[in-house]
Amino acid sequence: MNSIFSRAELNTDHPLKQLQRFRWVLISLELLASLTAYLLHYPIHSWSLLSFVLAVHVFTNISLKLWRGDKDSEQRFIAVSIFIDLFMITALLAMTGGANNGFVAILLLPVAVTAVLFSAGPSYLMAALAIGCYSLLLQIPLTGEHSAHQHAAQTSAEPFSQHISQMWWAFSFSAFIVSWFISAQTQRIRTTSAQLNKLQQKQLQHEQVLAVATYAANAAHDLATPLQNLVLLTDELTEQQQDPALAADLRQQLQRCQQIVQQLRSNAQQLRKGELQSQPLYDAIEHSIQLWLVSRPEISMEQHFSSDQSTLSITDSISLAAALFNILDNAADASLQNKEPKLSLTMQQHNSQLELQIRDYGPGLPDSVLAQLGKRPQQSEQGLGLGQFLANVSIDSLGGKVERENCVEKGVLTRIFFSGKQS
Repeated sequence: MNSIFSRAELNTDHPLKQLQRFRWVLISLELLASLTAYLLHYPIHSWSLLSFVLAVHVFTNISLKLWRGDKDSEQRFIAVSIFIDLFMITALLAMTGGANNGFVAILLLPVAVTAVLFSAGPSYLMAALAIGCYSLLLQIPLTGEHSAHQHAAQTSAEPFSQHISQMWWAFSFSAFIVSWFISAQTQRIRTTSAQLNKLQQKQLQHEQVLAVATYAANAAHDLATPLQNLVLLTDELTEQQQDPALAADLRQQLQRCQQIVQQLRSNAQQLRKGELQSQPLYDAIEHSIQLWLVSRPEISMEQHFSSDQSTLSITDSISLAAALFNILDNAADASLQNKEPKLSLTMQQHNSQLELQIRDYGPGLPDSVLAQLGKRPQQSEQGLGLGQFLANVSIDSLGGKVERENCVEKGVLTRIFFSGKQS
């Protein structure tokens, strides 16, 4: 059974690992550019300072692998790492020609990475910081061959100033376009991924329910013959009249087991033949509650039902009844555990929206257990722990929603919502 309910996990890389791989590529490019500059005798302000910057960049990237922290501080750590990248790239460009360096467009890389890993706000902020760094690089005086070009450009200061302005506007435009486009596409991918993950979880739940249904069908088939033999043995005990009261109780329980098996067969036949018909949801719930009360005479129920007769129908009342029986049985058992055999039910239907509240008077549940109740099978000493899980899946497949919370005084309040035309 544990193998059936194993959770599927997507094999995705951690953002820190993705960032670390990107930074190794970036550092490799920096080292390659530095080696090329050394071989071509490119004028560098200070090779020792350049080596120091590269060493610091390597060290900060190694620290990504050594870092261990919680989820909340992870985003801040990644943001600081990307800011260090921007600072390091700016420092390297400042020592190798400033804005006139052909690699100045590399300042857009931290902007692109921020747009991928964060939302639009931080990516726009990083774009603004990159523009600020580019503006600082424009203020660096030119050296070597570049100074000759600057001296020639001084004879026509106005065109040169216009060229610098155009370079600045072009970089600014590119930074914000990259930030906007990548952020929009990333957000779209995240939304699609979340939807696919939700569909995957629903598919997994349906496969789990199908497996449980298969086990239930096999159990119903296997129980038919032993139950019939037990009925015959009960008849013999009744004829011997050794303990008529005990025999009568045993017969009653056996008859109930036979009714359950027969109902399973009947429901399976209806599902197989497609004989399910649409009926008002309010009436289906009310009928299911009354049937449940007959099966649990030891429980008293306080009911407050109201409806405005708005249109709200359901096709699969069998699955709905089974889900309600599981939830009501669980609530009744909780109340009996606290020696208060009662439940409080409130059902309201208004403007094609229905809400059913089921409140038990049990001891309540810890928050950790309550958060997982119905989302996955829970360990149970009395049974398999599948009741609440199957109830949630059934109601969810019918278009409803189940919420649970501890009451202020005691007990658990279960809310079931339906809206619109159910199927």
